[in-house]
Amino acid sequence: MQVGASVQEPFLGEVMVARQPIVDVDLAVVGYELLFRDALGLPPGDGQEGARATATVLVDGLLALGRELTTDGDDAFVNVPVSLLRSGILLDLPPDGMVLEVLRDAAPTEAVRHALREHRAAGFRLALDAVLPQDLRLPLIDEVDLVKVDALLTRQEDGLKLVRELSQREIPVVAERVEDSETFDRFVGAGATLFQGFFFTRPRVVRAMRPLGLPAAHLSLLREVARAEVDLRRVEELIRSDLTLTDRFLRMVDALSGWRSVESVHHGLVLMGTRRLHRWVSLLVLSSVESDVPAELLTTASTRARYCEELQRQRGAAAGLEPFSLGMFSVLGPDGILPEVVLQQVPVSDEVRAALQGRAGELRDLLEIALAAEQADWPRLVALGRGLGLEPRDLARSHHDALKWSAEVRGAAV
Repeated sequence: MQVGASVQEPFLGEVMVARQPIVDVDLAVVGYELLFRDALGLPPGDGQEGARATATVLVDGLLALGRELTTDGDDAFVNVPVSLLRSGILLDLPPDGMVLEVLRDAAPTEAVRHALREHRAAGFRLALDAVLPQDLRLPLIDEVDLVKVDALLTRQEDGLKLVRELSQREIPVVAERVEDSETFDRFVGAGATLFQGFFFTRPRVVRAMRPLGLPAAHLSLLREVARAEVDLRRVEELIRSDLTLTDRFLRMVDALSGWRSVESVHHGLVLMGTRRLHRWVSLLVLSSVESDVPAELLTTASTRARYCEELQRQRGAAAGLEPFSLGMFSVLGPDGILPEVVLQQVPVSDEVRAALQGRAGELRDLLEIALAAEQADWPRLVALGRGLGLEPRDLARSHHDALKWSAEVRGAAV
């Protein structure tokens, strides 16, 4: 990839992808907005050079890694400069599942209208990004499939009024940068049908997870696999004592064992080994929490867990169980900080407990890197990584591995 003279060509797995979920009114994920940076952590830049860089990153990121990995097969929302649309470069890409977001540099000229029509005719879906009241792009509404209204860049009442007007015209609206549940409720009432933002990890959802709502046997299993010396016989007893756990465990192990047949719970435990057992039991138990928690939290949990673990490995440090546990249970509190009522029920080490309380340290820095990746906070991501001796190339490799692992395991765990 050429993004300027100082940028070397990266290879597969060195494109950093921040995935921001887009959900419906039931909090079911329908797609992800994808934000990319190259192997050196550099943004695309401005002007024509920036457009070429964006096109290259699309190819190296979304197409090379695949939509099944980057978006779990859901729609991919991608920001596209108007110069790229007018050039026609994207018309050679497969349009299936791609939503091109038209940025603020799109003036309602006949040339822009023609470009939008060309891409819709080719099968792409189009969205006007970050629309505001009196937006100069409003005359282009008839040329797109969706309109994204920014909930933060204007007074909320003005944004709600715009959503109502668009809804009355039967124009689908995505409310973006929705940061709390109250804002979510208000935009639902105004007629928005899709939503983007960090509200799904904010307090109302977290309250629904307190207490964890797990049967005693599930928590006992979690505590058992977190011990320094795991008693496999005790683990087997706990799994076999619960029909749901037995069924999920055997299906999970069968999916992982390849050509080897799994004869029993004990055989599955032996095949897995202690370290992998802890990972899978954590994911399996978290997936069985009985609450109104969005399914996306399990995706977030598994990706964070693996990312923290891989970052620790890239540092050359002994990973142990701590980084994985940290990432996994960080979703039980907003911004990865858990209240005491939750911490009391989660069997983690003192070091992980301190990190989940927000205390500074290497483990907390690992989690902050994962949070920065989710939020596309690239300067903070790179700065935190280098503080731990990790270059952008390491951050990208680890993130790719985390996305791949999360995509592979979720079907086996639930």
